[in-house]
Amino acid sequence: MRKRKFSKKLFAANVAISFLFLSVFIIITYFGFGRFIERYTNLINVASIKKVKSQRELLFNEKESRLEVIPAYGDKYGTIRIDSINVNLPLYYGDNMEILSYGIGHYAGSYFPGEGGTIILAGHNDVGYLEKLSEIKKGQIIVIETKYGTFKYEMDSNRIINENDLSAFPIQNEREMLIIYTCYPNGIGHKTQRYVVYAYRGDNNE
Repeated sequence: MRKRKFSKKLFAANVAISFLFLSVFIIITYFGFGRFIERYTNLINVASIKKVKSQRELLFNEKESRLEVIPAYGDKYGTIRIDSINVNLPLYYGDNMEILSYGIGHYAGSYFPGEGGTIILAGHNDVGYLEKLSEIKKGQIIVIETKYGTFKYEMDSNRIINENDLSAFPIQNEREMLIIYTCYPNGIGHKTQRYVVYAYRGDNNE
């Protein structure tokens, strides 16, 4: 009988210790990696967007230059305007095929405008989308208007790449860089190439 009581006490103590360590782990994970987890949970859980619309009220921390509340996957959070090629399209968080049928998609693993890193956007090359992306010239301006501010980028360079060339999309936070890409060349059917435009945020932002 004594041995049984001792075993129950030992078991209870082990459970309590395990629960304590689990609680500490959850707290550290939430506060240390909450934003990272939120981004990728949105990406994984939403395989198909039934109806793309704006839902969340975004909160931008100007002191730290980061979004404290990010859009839900599939939310429209702004517009992109390229006057030189007559582009004025809605901008959505996410880049699956359904989102791209509504407008321009934002790759969920990249930074947001104003955060000082790489922003990766994609769009179809159909009429009314990015069919004239290859006509942008060096020095021309790309404007992204969001719910928390307006950001201007100056076109710097372009590349034609293979669809599997991931090196063309460097994720970094040393300088705010905008990357926009579409299938290349224009036309019906699967394309194995991409036309990529690189632009950098200018000093004269609204």
